[in-house]
Amino acid sequence: MNTELLNDILLSPVTLALLALLAERWFPWPEQWHPLAVFRLMASYMSGKVNKPGRPVSQQRIAGFLAWLTMSLLVLLPAAIVFAGAEVELAIGWLILLVSLRQQPVTHAVRLADSHLQRGRKNAARAWLSRVTWRDCDLLSEHGIAKTSLELRAASILEHRFTPLFFWFIGGPLAALGVRTVYELTQIWPIAQARYRHFGLATHWLYTISHFFPSFLLSLAARFMALFQPNKPKLQSLNRNPLFPTVLLSWLQSFSYCHRVSLGGPIQVQGIRIVRQRFDGRPAELLLPRAQRWQRQWQIFFIACLVIALFALFIYRP
Repeated sequence: MNTELLNDILLSPVTLALLALLAERWFPWPEQWHPLAVFRLMASYMSGKVNKPGRPVSQQRIAGFLAWLTMSLLVLLPAAIVFAGAEVELAIGWLILLVSLRQQPVTHAVRLADSHLQRGRKNAARAWLSRVTWRDCDLLSEHGIAKTSLELRAASILEHRFTPLFFWFIGGPLAALGVRTVYELTQIWPIAQARYRHFGLATHWLYTISHFFPSFLLSLAARFMALFQPNKPKLQSLNRNPLFPTVLLSWLQSFSYCHRVSLGGPIQVQGIRIVRQRFDGRPAELLLPRAQRWQRQWQIFFIACLVIALFALFIYRP
């Protein structure tokens, strides 16, 4: 193999994605210095300025769409200018992907919540979960804390790992960053909260559209893995939920089916009960010690897929 061909393989999108995945896992950025933390502050400030209570529904929806457009331009336009004009284009693209794969804050919070729950410190566990979700966690039971923790881990696999990687391969670093900004805005402007019921509708639709195919592929992988496991629960037909992303609910159903754990069920948001479909399985609180291992297995699954793609690129190179 000549040097030029080796450089092409080492600098391929597959290799860069593999390096970004490993770097984000082992060398996370401090939360206060991460660009997406600044983005979330800007989005919260903007919604406070333009999402005024009492406005007509149509104005709230238009304001939400324009707010998404403004935030996207504030993030993507400078990134596109730097990416297009930089002499080290690959390095900038890799850095953008690294930003888009940000998972460690959620992983850190749920890990501490699990640790506190196992020691009987329910209030501390609830407090840590409240940092990374818009759901009400103050009154969660032991079962509710365990189920919320598992759901956040499962959602993180789709939203912080597979979807940015998927868009990296089909559209490059700007596509990965764009879909990540959509996700961040759905967490800041969740339509399950009355204040953002109409204001956050545009980002909710964009989230559904952008995550549909990644959720479908990841669900297929989970259900294929479940074929080799005994005593699987019965797979139910999925009921749509207007206040909770259906694509995420589909992935939670597949995750529950794969690991035979109980997920779903009602949640509370600002004191209001939101009905969701319940997925049968073993009690979440009994399987919580396995959660970190499951998340690690999915991480290894993504790495294995990238390594296989890298070997295929080496063997079947043009």
